Amino acid sequence: MIRGIALSLLALASLASAASAAELKSQYTSLQNCPAVDRLKLANRTLEKSDRTAIFRCAGVGGFSVYVADDDPRSFLVLERGKTLYSLERPMASAFSLGNFPNVTGAKQAEWRLDPAGAPAGLIVRVAYQRADGAAASTLMVFDLRGEPMVIGAAKTNEEARDLIDGALVARTLEEKLSRECNAIYVSLCKGFPPGPEMLGGCFDVRPEIADEIPQKCVADFQTNVENYHQAKGGY
Repeated sequence: MIRGIALSLLALASLASAASAAELKSQYTSLQNCPAVDRLKLANRTLEKSDRTAIFRCAGVGGFSVYVADDDPRSFLVLERGKTLYSLERPMASAFSLGNFPNVTGAKQAEWRLDPAGAPAGLIVRVAYQRADGAAASTLMVFDLRGEPMVIGAAKTNEEARDLIDGALVARTLEEKLSRECNAIYVSLCKGFPPGPEMLGGCFDVRPEIADEIPQKCVADFQTNVENYHQAKGGY
């Protein structure tokens, strides 16, 4: 699953503007020699320091802190922003599919990918694991930090990992720009209808001829909006 996501995002990244990607920068923080903490309360369980468990709190960037949770025989990261904790245990440990005993305790640093405004857009960290044949291996896991952190792929090289984040960021920026442009067109075509999620569907039912005035770039979005409206209303 991770590899499939990675390939699709790499293809998308190849279409991204080189100039836009060049505006993104990386900043690095250490994951070694961080202060130890005794307890970390997660949503589904509480980690406590013991002979088998160690917890370290490392500095991050842009309001993030990073906990390295060594829960033998696996380890993973927990991100903290404000007073909210985001455990990466599932993608980095319990649902890790590339091999056995994934761990981040040997990772020297985290790479933070910053957007043009300087805000963290992505996180890259190396995860070591054991292959089915017993050989040692590692991969770079890539996380999207816009909103709730989520895994977007795995990469072999830092360049490939950066492309995943940069491509996803550029794609989202383009999608948001197109959405604003299409919404402005809908508003101009639906004068007299109150703005809101039901505006376009209600407008189309009364003025179906507006479909002929929708530019090609907005057709798919227009159709989705109308279909969602009718589904919410119980269909035809």
